[in-house]
Amino acid sequence: MSSKNQSESTATAQEEMGNSLSENLVDAVSDEPESSSASGEAETESFETSTDGETTVPEIKVTDKRRFVSEENDASEESVSESGDDDEAESSEAFEIDLDQMKLDSEAVDREMQELRTKLKESEARRDEAVKASEDYADRFRRAQMQLRLETEELRARLQRTFEQKLELARGDVVASLLDTLDNLQRAIAAADTATDQTDGAAFLALRDGVRATAEMFEAQLKKMGLQAVVSEGETFNPEVHDAVELAIVPPDQDNKVLTELQRGYKFGDRLLRPARVKVGRAE
Repeated sequence: MSSKNQSESTATAQEEMGNSLSENLVDAVSDEPESSSASGEAETESFETSTDGETTVPEIKVTDKRRFVSEENDASEESVSESGDDDEAESSEAFEIDLDQMKLDSEAVDREMQELRTKLKESEARRDEAVKASEDYADRFRRAQMQLRLETEELRARLQRTFEQKLELARGDVVASLLDTLDNLQRAIAAADTATDQTDGAAFLALRDGVRATAEMFEAQLKKMGLQAVVSEGETFNPEVHDAVELAIVPPDQDNKVLTELQRGYKFGDRLLRPARVKVGRAE
């Protein structure tokens, strides 16, 4: 009887220990509310009673899932670490690629800048050449313009002189054509002065005076046009304006002098219209 009680006491004690251990495990698992199954589970098996009536101590199996969670976390961390390493490797590789690309871009920019500098220098050189050429053209144009102005003034002056000369010649020709008329008037006056037969003296004198007045007026108009008489009597013979038609023996003091003017000579400006026909003295 006492043995039976002792067995029952032992079974009760073992049951209480099992319950206490189960409670402790449950309490430990309940500290992580989100995943009780992930944190750990305590499984208990029912007590088995042997056939001989003795109660055996139940076998308690505890499965701690926190270890698996930790392992999963470690694996995840390793995966993340490996992923991070891969990302770092990819980032490093991408960075190296970016550096190479930047280097290539920088070299391309440098080449382009060098080409632009070269083109700029060429453009500046062409600009300087164009400026110099334009200055040369402008200088040549100014010289040509000045030369043209001088030539124009000279041409204008030459044309003016030519016109005046032609006008002078034309006027001289007109005056020369009138000299015969003047000569006839002067001859009429000279004949009237030497006439001896004067039947009607008053009428003759009136006619003579009228002819003389006409001749003087006509000669005055010709002088206004530029006619000049060549002075001959008493002057030294000048072959340029005198035409010697007679010679006379004279004393030495009258040698080569114009004794008589047979026909008056005239000049028109510097032009000799006709020489004076004269009688010249010649000493023996």
